[in-house]
Amino acid sequence: MALSDAEIQATKVPYGKNQFKVSDGAGLYLLVKSSGRYWKLAYRFEGKQKTLAFGVYPAVSIEQAREKRDSAKQLLAQHIDPGEIRKQQRLEQRQTNIVDASPAPSSHVSNEKLIPQPVFIDPVVQKNMQQRRLCILQTLESAKAYSADERGLQGALDAQGWRISFDRLRTDIAWLYEQQVVQIETPMHTAAHTEAQTDTLWVIRLTQSGLDAAQGRMWIPGIARPATDQTEQSV
Repeated sequence: MALSDAEIQATKVPYGKNQFKVSDGAGLYLLVKSSGRYWKLAYRFEGKQKTLAFGVYPAVSIEQAREKRDSAKQLLAQHIDPGEIRKQQRLEQRQTNIVDASPAPSSHVSNEKLIPQPVFIDPVVQKNMQQRRLCILQTLESAKAYSADERGLQGALDAQGWRISFDRLRTDIAWLYEQQVVQIETPMHTAAHTEAQTDTLWVIRLTQSGLDAAQGRMWIPGIARPATDQTEQSV
């Protein structure tokens, strides 16, 4: 049964319990604790029960939580684990925006609250990352049907001097997917596939926006511009 704001605000943890769940339907539920109300999605992938967090109510509204659920369901329909996408996004965030929480040395004690300052990734590393993402798009541009699986893509990058780990490649792909320049697909399972086979390769397909970025017709922050496009910009 779909929840309403009035029903959510009326929910309280029953006496003698630490928490309880209130379903909104299609796997989406609200985990109610004394500390707050948390949106969760329960789903199964490769035979395993999993949970995905969507945020805290009311910061994440009912409508927003349902949109997140529907997006996750779309990924599951393509046999893509939304939890894996989330993990890769977090890894990307940690690598591009590292927070240094160490306070600066001081000769006196201050009563002011110290606020951690962001320390951004080294410019050389950032430039290499942007060039590598462009290389991925251009590799897909030259591939048959504008698509390749992860192993084929990794081999093509190796041949061009980008020797990166499989996890690093998957992180790049997840980031590109978020920018809507690639689509992620997985081969349909057959009877030969079992629940134990969890390492399904992604098939990466270039979108129209990805093709435009690869050809220098569109610039997307975080992706380097092709050399020809840089030349035209400098003229």
